[in-house]
Amino acid sequence: MNFTTPLFYMFAIFMVLFYFGIRKHKWVVLLVFSIFFYCTWGIGKIPFLLLSTWIAWTAGSLINKKYIDCENKCKFACEEDKKEIKVITKKICRRILFISIILLLVLLLYVKIGSLIAKSFDGEISIIIPLGISYYTFSLIGYLADCYWKKDKAETNYFKLLLFTSYFPKVIQGPISKHRYLAPQLLEPHKYEYHNLCYGIQLMLWGYFKKMVIADRLSVFINVVFTDYHHKSGSILFLAAIFGAFQLYCDFSGCMDIACGFSEILGIKLEKNFNHPFFSESASEFWRRWHITLGTWFKDYVYMPLSVAPLMIKLMQHTKKRFGMHFAKNINTIISLSIVWILTGLWHGTGLSFVVWGLYWGILIIFSVLFESLSSRLISILHINSDSNECHLFRRIRTFFLFVIGRIITIPSDLLASLEIFKRIIFRFNPWELVDGTVFKMGLNEPNFIAVIIFLLIIYWVSAYEEKGYSGRDWIAEKQIVARWIMYYGLIIVIIIFGMYGPGYNASDFVYMKY
Repeated sequence: MNFTTPLFYMFAIFMVLFYFGIRKHKWVVLLVFSIFFYCTWGIGKIPFLLLSTWIAWTAGSLINKKYIDCENKCKFACEEDKKEIKVITKKICRRILFISIILLLVLLLYVKIGSLIAKSFDGEISIIIPLGISYYTFSLIGYLADCYWKKDKAETNYFKLLLFTSYFPKVIQGPISKHRYLAPQLLEPHKYEYHNLCYGIQLMLWGYFKKMVIADRLSVFINVVFTDYHHKSGSILFLAAIFGAFQLYCDFSGCMDIACGFSEILGIKLEKNFNHPFFSESASEFWRRWHITLGTWFKDYVYMPLSVAPLMIKLMQHTKKRFGMHFAKNINTIISLSIVWILTGLWHGTGLSFVVWGLYWGILIIFSVLFESLSSRLISILHINSDSNECHLFRRIRTFFLFVIGRIITIPSDLLASLEIFKRIIFRFNPWELVDGTVFKMGLNEPNFIAVIIFLLIIYWVSAYEEKGYSGRDWIAEKQIVARWIMYYGLIIVIIIFGMYGPGYNASDFVYMKY
């Protein structure tokens, strides 16, 4: 049951009515509907969800119990014994944490590696791929780490933790929620509010516009071009890569808008996952705006622990003695960021192209950090006004095309294919094919091609408006009720008329569902 199917629309309406129709145990309603939603993707996927939650619940409960026992023992112990008790407790809890994380990662790796092996056998081997396993596995690892660091309290009720794991708006593509942020909202008995209904519908419609009108239309062009890239010119391939960047954004952020919008109707706020990333002026800023919860997760649970790990501290101390503090800090940054970005690449896929993609972004960000002061001095020497509109525009365009290059690495899912595409872009560009009508023979005729350009300009205009600090949703909310609902119905009509569906068309799944 995808977000774009009529079955989901009926499911959503029925759930909202049922949720607000009862007074008590509303979290149970959320759990039942979330499990039902998950089962629509295949009952065979459920054991992975239940087992992952059980591992996290058991480990969290054990860690919590050990900390409580430690506090009780310390009440009647002298100062020396207290220190020893705390050290021993910390070691035991650390072992529990490591074992539970390993078990969760084993399930994830089984799916990741198993799916790669299944592909290599051309479908002769089948493997169950649980929906959203990467998202809920990362959420559960973060939950356990927070319990270990005492940033969060362990959930004593297995079914309440299961609700956090399976909450259906976020299970398809995230966001990767933190337990301490989302769980209290899921357990709170929210009441119906007209404000939430309006704002939720706004966001959902905007998400459907991005997904069904823009992303699915662009995917037609992209699939035609990259499926037969051997016979396409560099200019067509480059245009398809640019469209690929917009398609991925509209697809992924569209799903987030639908999920966040529906949650908002219920009174539940999911973490923001996008913040107009194409207005970024550097690689590091881009990843602070794109898939925000994934970047935050890697920062909190990989980068920071790595940078302060005992082995890293020893390496820094040794390096500091020989080469100075500045060099030691750079070594820390290089090692930590390299590991983070290799893991980020592997999170997106198990092929070599995804490892290269991770290294590509890791190198860009490492270089931007290492040469930041040198860049500033060079700008000062050349008397460049870095705050001018021209400089801001240049940096945004540069960052966007860095993202486009990254898309060329991953769209074919084959590194040799990506290299061939780069060769064709450089040596067989053939720019005249952009104006002689060739582009209208790639799955999108001229009216559809013009339509998608207009729709992308609308996305840009709204994003630019919000980038200045304004809120499009507040602007709509300030209008009279008649004007508001005219806008809502207008957007619905646009989605119905221009949405990509109907006979002969298979609506594409959300891109990030496979992770």
